[in-house]
Amino acid sequence: MPPRRSTGSTTAPKRERSTSSSSLSDIPANKPKSTSKAKGKSNGDDSKVSVKPKTALADDAKAGDDDPAEVEPPKKKARVAKAKVWPPPELSPDIHPPRNGYPIFKLPTPTSAKNGALPPSTKEDRPMLLGAHVSIAGGPAGALLRAGVAGANGLALFMKSQRQWKSNPFEPEAIERFRSLMKRKEDGGLGYPPESILVHGSYLINLGNPDEAKWNNSYECFKDDIYRCHQLGIKLYNWHPGSTVGACTKEESFALIAKAINRVHKEVPEVVTVIENMANAGSNIVGTAFSELAAIIALVEDKSRVRVCLDTCHLFAAGYDLRTPEAYAETMKKFDEEVGNGYLGGMHLNDSKADLAGNKDLHENIGLGKIGLTGFRCIMRDPLMSGIPLVLETPAPEKALEVGDLAIWMREIKLLYEIQGIDDEQWEVKKDEIEKRWRKERDGINPPKDKGPGPKGKAKPAPKGKKKAKKDESDEDDE
Repeated sequence: MPPRRSTGSTTAPKRERSTSSSSLSDIPANKPKSTSKAKGKSNGDDSKVSVKPKTALADDAKAGDDDPAEVEPPKKKARVAKAKVWPPPELSPDIHPPRNGYPIFKLPTPTSAKNGALPPSTKEDRPMLLGAHVSIAGGPAGALLRAGVAGANGLALFMKSQRQWKSNPFEPEAIERFRSLMKRKEDGGLGYPPESILVHGSYLINLGNPDEAKWNNSYECFKDDIYRCHQLGIKLYNWHPGSTVGACTKEESFALIAKAINRVHKEVPEVVTVIENMANAGSNIVGTAFSELAAIIALVEDKSRVRVCLDTCHLFAAGYDLRTPEAYAETMKKFDEEVGNGYLGGMHLNDSKADLAGNKDLHENIGLGKIGLTGFRCIMRDPLMSGIPLVLETPAPEKALEVGDLAIWMREIKLLYEIQGIDDEQWEVKKDEIEKRWRKERDGINPPKDKGPGPKGKAKPAPKGKKKAKKDESDEDDE
């Protein structure tokens, strides 16, 4: 360390000021600069004065620092990730509203065979297991919390990104959280038992494709989804069966799909595989007709672990009418005759923007499309729908799932329970008023986008400078 200036008798030797001396008041460390002469006071003469040269080192010495040559640069503080609050305040069970569907509507006595519902977790009466497809942002347990926020009695969710073949495995903590929230409220959970949850599989899966490499890729994704269900204690896994891609017959695709089901039943226990009916009748898409669903099931070895999910928009698009009590009864009679009510494991509730037999999978909000409120009232009052998940997949504001905007589905859940409880005589009086009121509410939450035809029947061009809007997700899925 450079010595401090002493006040004793021993003094440091004086240095002569030269005309080249620097002004020392603002010298940066280790970068001396030539400036003006240093000024000193004398007894009225111009004799040279001794000046102690200042340096950055001298300044450090005066501050009492150690030898700067030995000082280590300050270490950066290690970044510590903040622990996320669980449950998130905006999803906390403390703010969940009461469940919808109470008082419970007394369903009429069944007149047909029972459905394929899982054994109930309780002997108590319950409302229809009605809910919506909700996000797993923050982990799968977040889906249960979002269902609770919506006041739902059932739900659907993905097991991973529906647009990726692979995802990171679930952390043990995520599995424990989910299983804990599934428990009864009396046991500290939210009361979402396995029979109320219908998982939706990845959109990438096509088990009807005869290309071996692509089939294997689809199978591994399919198996991974189902294994994740098993980890979480979920029993119902629903997916789109696939397409021939024009490379084989429908019958060959049926065999390939059944091969995947039989294989996964041996490799992953318990989970029930639920085949969804599809929309584009007359195309390469598999599962658009009841007879095609029946053909796949006929090839499944363990039929106790296979079910069907009926999507109302897909049914309507493929030519199965639901608009009136008579039409609905006829469609469900055909299902029982060709597939069997015992295989009905869930429903997706969606109105249709397209006409009957239009072969277009265009979802619309409940009661505001071509099916109408009466068709959904038939479903809600049918004892065949008791004890199975009834899941909304209707349009919502952009990125509603990502940002947790559940408003549209919360309102539709309330609406469906409302129309369930209206008797036949009052329904004829109230249905138009209810539809008008609901359309106004929907338009306030998610204003419809103008997609009408332009001049001479041509589609309206997109404004300049803007990219063409992404096409309807449901259309993309089926292609």
